[in-house]
Amino acid sequence: MRCVYCNTPLAAIDYCPGCGADITIQKRIMRISNLLYNQGLEKARIRDMDGAIACLKRSLKFNKENIDARNLLGLCYFETGEAVSALCEWVVSKNMKGEDNLADHYIDMLQSNKNRLDVMNQTIRKYNQSVMYCREDNEDMAIIQLKKVISQNPKLVKAYQLLALLYMKRQEYERARRLLKKTAQIDATNTTTLRYLQEIEEATGKGTNLSRRHKKYEREQEEGGISGTLRYMSGTEMVIQPTTFRDSSTIATFINIILGLLLGGAIVWFLVVPANRQSVNDQANQQVTDANTKLASESARVQELEEEIDGYLQQVDAAKQEQENANTQVQSYDDLLAIANLYISGDQSTAASMITTLNAEDFEGNAKTLYESLSGAVQSSLFTEYYTAGTQAYSNGDYSTAAAQLQQAVDADTNRENANYAQALFYLGFAYYNLGNYNQSDQVFNQFTTYYPDRAGEVQPYIVGGTSGTQQNVTGAADVSGLGDAATGQNAAGTGGQNTGQSETNAAGTDMSGAGTTNTGDGNAITIY
Repeated sequence: MRCVYCNTPLAAIDYCPGCGADITIQKRIMRISNLLYNQGLEKARIRDMDGAIACLKRSLKFNKENIDARNLLGLCYFETGEAVSALCEWVVSKNMKGEDNLADHYIDMLQSNKNRLDVMNQTIRKYNQSVMYCREDNEDMAIIQLKKVISQNPKLVKAYQLLALLYMKRQEYERARRLLKKTAQIDATNTTTLRYLQEIEEATGKGTNLSRRHKKYEREQEEGGISGTLRYMSGTEMVIQPTTFRDSSTIATFINIILGLLLGGAIVWFLVVPANRQSVNDQANQQVTDANTKLASESARVQELEEEIDGYLQQVDAAKQEQENANTQVQSYDDLLAIANLYISGDQSTAASMITTLNAEDFEGNAKTLYESLSGAVQSSLFTEYYTAGTQAYSNGDYSTAAAQLQQAVDADTNRENANYAQALFYLGFAYYNLGNYNQSDQVFNQFTTYYPDRAGEVQPYIVGGTSGTQQNVTGAADVSGLGDAATGQNAAGTGGQNTGQSETNAAGTDMSGAGTTNTGDGNAITIY
């Protein structure tokens, strides 16, 4: 026994040694459960199954973990023909206690004979079908089904009781009495059985003796009644007086012969002929079974061949896929060599456009090293080419071309590895700014401040979305790093400003005065118009 609070094993004391809780009530409940189990065991020994089941159910209500009570309840159910209920109790018992449990033996014993288990399941279904027949007032079908149930499961008490009830309804009391006697041998004190017997006794005026020791004597009495002998007691001795023997006449002899011939013919007609027919039917059924078995084996063989063909087709598809992958890889190597030739010949643009179509996972070893080297070199060459073209266009005042070229330069160096990446981003922002595309310029300037926070002051005043309460009035264009005059043709020392009179900012992030000419960090001048 364990504590219900902390699951600690309990001792003889009235408190838990683990948590100190008072376990008096728990021990009392366990004692009541054990007492009810002992009562159920005593009732089961005298075949009082109904009373035993009631006591064991009460025992489990007090202690659902009483394994002995649950196993005994399963045995009582099994003894009354309810194998499903018995199996349920044993499965629950096994789940509660997995080791050293008699439920394992009971379950194995029941499941070892699968045919027997199937027969029990069929009898339960047939019994339920009989109940449906009774509710539909189809008593004949119910009686037929119940007879089959009793022949297959001779311990199912409910089937005996229902069949006896149907016989009682038809006033066939002796048949019902015999069925109820068999029920009493299974469950001696079943209240339903005893109530039906009482109704039969009231209807027939004849008592029912349920004692087993008088069974042979009753059979002798029945045989004596049939044979016509007279039996009576003379003191302590039983006197059997036979009936008077009279010889039969000639007519009676002929009648008996004729009756014997008719009886023999009936026996031949009803027993021999059906047996021959059954033999022929069995042979035909066996031939059909053999043909079905052969057909099933051939179908299985065809299925195996189809699966084998499918496996070969999958191998062919895999080989084709491998061939396609190999061809793709060979083509990738050829393209890589062509790109290397273009790069060596100086056609970096074509090499750059072609190298973007390749996949790095297609190369291994030295080829992958060559791919990575070409990718870096082409990107560096493209960046230099686009950067040079963009800065030249910017210095010439062609801001549209400058923006396009510088944007390609920035896109060519996604990892910002080139030393002039910051300047390319810087000029790209001012190119968009001078074109009046402030959304693009703000986006580029924000990237510039994110990547190079120490130079944020150079572009912060030109972020249109970043100004608070003021709007810049752009009257001209900005010339950066002394690359040349702006598009307006003003001199390099021109003036610039804002409507609000805000100060300008030089390229190196130094403070600016209101004048438009500033000095960059590398000595070049930035003129704002």
